This record gives sequence, structure tokens and C-alpha cells, in this order.
Amino acid sequence: MNNGEKKNLKKSIMQICFSLYDCKLFLDTHPNCTEAINYYERLHNTFLRLHDEYNSKYGIISAYSSIENNDWNWNEGKMPWEGDD
Repeated sequence: MNNGEKKNLKKSIMQICFSLYDCKLFLDTHPNCTEAINYYERLHNTFLRLHDEYNSKYGIISAYSSIENNDWNWNEGKMPWEGDD
């Protein structure tokens, strides 16, 4: 497993999540802005692609992933806060 690739993928997912949240806040006050809606859709599609890539390569990244996959193996392997060493 390439830890550098894993960290970069996780970082990209976190950046996309931040951007999605920020875009949602903007859309709260500008709900008819088609440019922002299209941007949000592109971000969301990118998030889904990266999220699926991470899940397939390294295991589930969030509790929501386990619900989607009906996969409850949280006790296997290291916990996220234990690091990637």
C-alpha cells in the first residue's frame, strides 16, 4: 500500500468536502444561481468518484460508507485516529 497516495487521496476528499459545504452555504443565499448549482454538481460527482476510489483501495472512510456497503467491520485494522504507519 502506498501511504503517500492514500494520504493524498484522503486530503483531496477533505478538500472537496470543504468546498461542497462552502458551496451549499452560498446556495442557501443564492438558490437560483445556475453557475453555483453546476459547480456543486461537479464537486459532488468528484467527491463520489474519490470516495469510491478510497473505499475500494483502502477500506471504508466514514460511517456513511459502511451503511452504503452494508459493511460493519470497524474492528478490523487500525482506527482512523491511529494513523497510517
